[in-house]
Formats: sequence, C-alpha cells, structure tokens
Amino acid sequence: MKFVDFKMKYGIVNIKKDISNLRDMPSLRIRCGTHGGLPFETLMTDILSGCLPINNVCYGNCTACDFWVNKGYNFGNRTKNYFDKDIFINDVKNLPKNVKWLRQGWISDCSFSEESWRLVSDISEILAHYSISLLIITKVHRLPSPEILKKLAKNNAEIRVSLSAFDTKTEHKRRFKFLKTYKKLGGKAIPYVMTALFNNKLLTKNQKIIINKIIKGDYLAAEHPLRINVESAYYNFLAKNGFNHPKFNNQYWFGRILYNIPNFVLPPPTHLPDNYTLMFKSYSTYAKHNKITYNNLPTYEDLKKNPLILTKEMNNHAAYIIQKH
Repeated sequence: MKFVDFKMKYGIVNIKKDISNLRDMPSLRIRCGTHGGLPFETLMTDILSGCLPINNVCYGNCTACDFWVNKGYNFGNRTKNYFDKDIFINDVKNLPKNVKWLRQGWISDCSFSEESWRLVSDISEILAHYSISLLIITKVHRLPSPEILKKLAKNNAEIRVSLSAFDTKTEHKRRFKFLKTYKKLGGKAIPYVMTALFNNKLLTKNQKIIINKIIKGDYLAAEHPLRINVESAYYNFLAKNGFNHPKFNNQYWFGRILYNIPNFVLPPPTHLPDNYTLMFKSYSTYAKHNKITYNNLPTYEDLKKNPLILTKEMNNHAAYIIQKH
C-alpha cells in the first residue's frame, strides 16, 4: 500500500471577525511555568507567535487560531518571540522541583525555519542543565540540520511528530524521515497520530499505512483523536457513529481508536504528570520493562458507554490565554 494525497482545500471555521483588519501577532517574551505567566507549570512560550495562514489551519479546526482571531490578531502572520536567557533561567529556577518537562508547540510550531529550530535546541541545552527535558510537538514544516538534531537528542528532547491521513505524500515522507533520523541519533522520536474513523477508503488506508509504519519501525507512539467541527468540510469524510465532544459541542470525535495497538502507550501532553520522564526510545525496549500506565483520553468504547465523559485533563485542554508578563 502506498500513501496517497487526499486532495481537498482547508477552510476557515468559526472565524467571526473581519480578518482584513486584524493586527499582527504580538512578539512575546519567552517564559515558562506559572512564574513566567503561563497557565501550567509544564508550559513554555512557543518560539513563534502564530502558525499557519488562517486559510490553511490544521483540519480547518484550530482552536488556537479561533482564540487569537477573536482577540483581534492575525494568527497566520507569524512573529518571532523574544528570548532573554537570564529571565528564562530565572523562570526555570522558580519551577516546582517535581517539574521534569516543558512543552514546546502549544499554539505554534518551532519547525518553520532553521533559526527557530536552533533556538529551541539552545533552550533544550539550558533545560538539560536543570534535568528538565523539552517535549516538542511539531509537523516538521522544515527539516533541521543534523547538528541541531544531534543537540536535541543529546539534551533528551522528546519530539512528537504529528501525523494524519490528511497529510500529503510529501509531508508524510518528510515526517517519517525526521522520525527515523532522530531515532537513529538516539533521540526520543514519537509518532503522534491524529486519528478518526472515516467513511472514505483512501483516508482509512492512509491511516493504516501510518500505523503499520509505526509498528514496523518499533516506535513508541501517542494518539490524539481529532476533533472536527461539524461545519467543516472534513466532517463529510468521517464515519457517522461518533460523538459530539463534551467540551466543544460543535465538534465531532471518536475518542481513542488505537487502544488495542500496544505501541500507542503515551497520552497527549495534557494528561502527563509534572514529573513525567520518558525512559524508553523504542516500543521493544519499553515492553521488556515494567509497563508504565498514564491517565489518557477516553477510548471509543468508553464513549459508547458515556459520550459525556469530561476529565479534569480534558477540561484543561486548549486553555489559551494572552500570556502575562
């Protein structure tokens, strides 16, 4: 089976404002933890403010984009954030002692340029000095240099690469190339699969290809069930045996559908404890040791029993704010 482009256009969803008058995204100081004005201890400011152009938001359903547009900002007009090493280190020193990781890739992506990749690798080195690792979520819009990858691996960064059946062939190839290269360098390379049940054969096949590559590549993996707005064109390609999300009632999802596949061990970042430390770099190594279990999003079977499940962690999801300080 070969991965095939699924050709369709992205669409604007829930954009209520006249986008012609939107301001550029603000340039923020890069901080971390609640001392730095973030809502959670395990968050840091993204390297960039803003992400993809509004017309190209992921799956036509980016809640971060909705938030910033409704605040009057053009989310698709990316702005570099400002890094002051001394201020950032002071924030790190003020983190609770049990915090062992920080998330990079909350409402943006560090992979748009070599410069942004380099800064995130420099930050990983600072954090490693304090026995804290970065958990980076990225779609790998641009491959970083081997030098940067080696530095990230050395500093124990966990990199989750978002994958989905909607990816293009080029994106699919680049993202798996990144995973393979980073894992070979000793990095924690984690496929992060955006899943759904589809009524479309091509999308179902693409999703199976992704899963089979993960199993064949001996990857530890994580699943993130897609939430698709019912007004989005993407909704037309979903099976109709899903559920309205209990927090976002206009969004449709299926919960976790890969819960019977052993490789899919890791939950989304919102469900990770503050002292989370990933000790393994492949599924086979993980399987030889005592298995670690985490709280996770509900499964499809869970939702069939109770479609209104809303855990504390789910309620914290997408808690976008304008950063203090």
